[in-house]
Amino acid sequence: MDNYTKIIDQSIGYLVGRLSRAIIKRLSKKFQDAGFDISYEQWSVLVHLYREDGQTQQALARTAVKDKAAVTRLLNGLEKKNIVLRIPDRNDKRSNFVYLTNKAKEIKPHLVGFVEEMLDEAAYGIDPEEMTRCRTTINRIFSNFDRLNNPPDSS
Repeated sequence: MDNYTKIIDQSIGYLVGRLSRAIIKRLSKKFQDAGFDISYEQWSVLVHLYREDGQTQQALARTAVKDKAAVTRLLNGLEKKNIVLRIPDRNDKRSNFVYLTNKAKEIKPHLVGFVEEMLDEAAYGIDPEEMTRCRTTINRIFSNFDRLNNPPDSS
């Protein structure tokens, strides 16, 4: 086996990246075809607010695994579309809480439905136990990198 086979064809990073791009393309098309002006990147933040409304921008950056500048840009776009609202923290003026608007709550069942359809499409013809093992393995790999990328404070 040459180095390129190992780096590309057998690389979990390459394969997951390729899968990620396919997922982004498919879900973006579903949103767009249905008339929802939500990008995949905006969805990747919005889904965390659907799970827990009223988070700080810092918490969203952590859970969405994005840098603060990227989250700010995504929230700017969502705020312009009247999907989120940022409220300054009374105790810390440098921090904002992010809340879903009524519009966000109205479109939630549609967006979630498209994600569920896409997940069903992804699992087509694959044994459910195999999908479970795959998710478990990917989460373990992520945990390995999360630990390496975010070491505990040494203070």
